[in-house]
Amino acid sequence: MTTSLYAIAQEIDRMLALAASFVVPANFLPVAPGINCEFSAMDYGYPTHYVELQGGVRLAYIDVYEGSGEPQETIIFLHGLASYLQAWKRNIPELARHYRCIAIDLPGYGKSSKNHEISLDFYAAVIKNLATALQLHRVVLCGHSLGGQIAILAGLRYPKLVSKLILLSAAGLEYYTELERMLIKPFVRLPVPLFKYASPAIIYLAYAANFYSMPQEAMCMVRDRILWAHASGYDLYCKAVVQSFLAMGYAPVAPRLSAVQQPTLIIYGANDNFIPNWFMHGGTPHTVAQESAQRIPRAQYVIFERCGHFVPFEKPHETNQAITEFLSNSSTC
Repeated sequence: MTTSLYAIAQEIDRMLALAASFVVPANFLPVAPGINCEFSAMDYGYPTHYVELQGGVRLAYIDVYEGSGEPQETIIFLHGLASYLQAWKRNIPELARHYRCIAIDLPGYGKSSKNHEISLDFYAAVIKNLATALQLHRVVLCGHSLGGQIAILAGLRYPKLVSKLILLSAAGLEYYTELERMLIKPFVRLPVPLFKYASPAIIYLAYAANFYSMPQEAMCMVRDRILWAHASGYDLYCKAVVQSFLAMGYAPVAPRLSAVQQPTLIIYGANDNFIPNWFMHGGTPHTVAQESAQRIPRAQYVIFERCGHFVPFEKPHETNQAITEFLSNSSTC
């Protein structure tokens, strides 16, 4: 009887814990002793560098090259919305054997400074200022989602700096009318409390939605996101995410794709849950990729089957191979 009661108590405890994981915000839950939740405490696997840029930006980045001789290219990696440079942890170790790989935390994210008014023009200028600070004269921009839209804008603004574009599940390739942007704007404000006060289970489900089949390695990002809820810069991070989302709608690049001068590689997952916008546009990632490649004069595209939005993390080997082949075969500007 005692054993039976103990088993029932265990089951009740398990059910309560499961319910709490969906209902109780991550920042309301206790943290295990000895765990440092600050953004600055994250281990990126490589030394974190910092550079002071214009506008009070303190940019965090990693700079990795593990080949011999001069690197074939310098690639700057730009992560997506609500993410950080760890998004590239399954790509850089392999690519760094041939290329100098610089992955950044965009201002507002990760270990970078956070108290900034964000626009995509601001982010594009950050890329230019970083290149100037590091004395980089020609770079390849590789962007995922939000980072892809930033890469396009930077390529348009700084064609002498940006030699090639690699766009992975890139935002910004769909054309939004002014009416559509007006309709989206009020709803962007609604998820702010839901994002800020997300529970651990909701955080997990939000990450899982980025994948066709979520790899176990992605759990490190879920863990970090839960810990950030206790970080001193958490409110500013949440603000940056919302501002970034709004900025994406008010920096349209789709009408300007024909002006992109750089050789461009476009990659989407066939099972992307976010692109295209199913509510307003319908269609498939294949349609977005094909139409964008037709409008960009020197573009090619690849579709990965059984792959979601987080292409570089879900299909790292395929992504790395496609990037290597593209950089090897595309002509130098």
